[in-house]
Amino acid sequence: MKLTFAELSATGPVRHHNEDSVGFWQPESEEDRLIHGSIAAVADGVGGLSSGEIASRMAIDIALNTFQTAPRGEKPNQILDQIFKEANLDIYNFGVESELRRMGTTLTACIFRNKEVSIGHVGDCRVYLVRNGQIKKLTSDHTYVEMQRKLGLISQEDAMSSELRSVLTRSLGQNPIVQVDFAKSALMNRDCIILCSDGLHTLFMEHELADVVTRMAPADACEYFINTAENRGAEDNISVQVIRIEEVRKTAFYQGLSSLAAEPKTPNSTAAGGIDIEVGQVLDDRFEIIESIHRSGMSTVFKAIDRQTGQTVAVKVPLMNLEADPAFYSRFEREEEIGKVLDHRGILKIIPVEQKSRPYIVMEYVKGQTLDRLMQTVGILPIADTLKIASRLCDALQYMHEHGVIHRDMKPSNIMLCEDGTLRIMDFGIAKTEAMRRITFGGFSPTMGTPDYMSPEQIKGKRGDQRTDIYSLGAILYEMLTGQVPFQGPNVYAVMNARLVGDPPAPRSLNPEISPQVEEIVLHAMERDPFKRYHSAADMKAELDGPQSVEITGRHQRLRRAAPWKRKFRQIRMILITALLPVIAFLLLWLVLSRQGR
Repeated sequence: MKLTFAELSATGPVRHHNEDSVGFWQPESEEDRLIHGSIAAVADGVGGLSSGEIASRMAIDIALNTFQTAPRGEKPNQILDQIFKEANLDIYNFGVESELRRMGTTLTACIFRNKEVSIGHVGDCRVYLVRNGQIKKLTSDHTYVEMQRKLGLISQEDAMSSELRSVLTRSLGQNPIVQVDFAKSALMNRDCIILCSDGLHTLFMEHELADVVTRMAPADACEYFINTAENRGAEDNISVQVIRIEEVRKTAFYQGLSSLAAEPKTPNSTAAGGIDIEVGQVLDDRFEIIESIHRSGMSTVFKAIDRQTGQTVAVKVPLMNLEADPAFYSRFEREEEIGKVLDHRGILKIIPVEQKSRPYIVMEYVKGQTLDRLMQTVGILPIADTLKIASRLCDALQYMHEHGVIHRDMKPSNIMLCEDGTLRIMDFGIAKTEAMRRITFGGFSPTMGTPDYMSPEQIKGKRGDQRTDIYSLGAILYEMLTGQVPFQGPNVYAVMNARLVGDPPAPRSLNPEISPQVEEIVLHAMERDPFKRYHSAADMKAELDGPQSVEITGRHQRLRRAAPWKRKFRQIRMILITALLPVIAFLLLWLVLSRQGR
């Protein structure tokens, strides 16, 4: 396609240096432009001092260089994926090595090829498509206020004036792995694409942007945008790119294109028995593995295409070295069986697969971020938001409990805040149902769960009931409101034992903005005695939805900090029990077998 391109970037009247970077590149020959396309990118550095400027420049340089050196015919999304992975890892490593740990940047890149634009996006820069005077936003801001808006926690008008509108929930360089949004849009002659940083789009209404690029040439439009933004008192750096599509050629009419374009490779089909799954394989001739989403010490989660339905799904595959572990396999199988019986908008849906060549779980694919990642980025969440999020979690828990399922591992990393405004509870690996046969003895069963969110009865080795999940939700609510977990200590034993013999610090002592009523809700959910907690998630939801009506009972006055000697004694006892558990189990088994022998 033939393009007319222009870009401008300015420091603005308030900032002292420019942390934005922009870049554009296209091949010189018309033939190469037709086959390989063109790229435009904008990045907005974060981190303060000069580190943001370094990060944004690194991102743009990597984007342009990766595109230039990519094999001819390689798919745009493959190039974009490589750009973002390389840029993120290079910036992350540079920040660690140079001790610029807050170093980061946004990045939005567009590849123009074959009658369409392919977009890769992380952060709060934006891409707009303007056609016949109408404008459409093609990207979604990765900011806290955008998350609020999608979850229905805030109105569009309030979002535009919120003090949190510049708080990013996703950027390059903050973690070794980054989640990237990919999108495509078909293009027509005279379409205009606008790429801009938040320093510009926060100062213009969308209809203004559309009007300017419709009336003016790209270079004139860029100059107008920068000058107007400065006159309006821009408090941030200002960057904009305008690309006008002058002519979209039909590739079928281009002589020799089919011989020049690379044919897509057919992924290897495999039953995958005896090997770890890799990107590019087809699992059981059905699930085409296209991307690795998450990897832990026990399993890998892949993004895949279900060839039977054409839908995008997530596939969780245990590592090969664990498939032969009976205990792990049992938990993995249980997660799938429990997931199949649950059908709720707040619970990750499991997709049944009848025949498998190896253990794996197929789940719905949802885009978003986990609650723990959000809290790492934002810190203490607004009180109104925490109550609404907790209320929605209560809806899902109530449904789960009514169907006889106890999660037993409720924690922020198992809660996904989805881009479509919904949320999901995930990971039922240690969940239990009422139908499960009990084969353990109270006090001698292994402790299951995550120490920061476990209930006291779980620490004691009991299986728990719905009030176990309520306690964990209370701990999550505590962390959202205060920015820290309820109990802290030098090791997991200290954390668990403190939970057994004491209470957490009063939430209002850590965040005075919390009302007494909200503090009462948190402490009610986190009572050490299960019989003193909310009886059901529905009861807790009722108070979350109407905190002004909560009766103050003085729970904060009855809090008891664990005495050091008690903590030490409990810790020693727990260590001894853990050490002696295999011996006791062996003796019990020996007694049973000896009696049978008689």
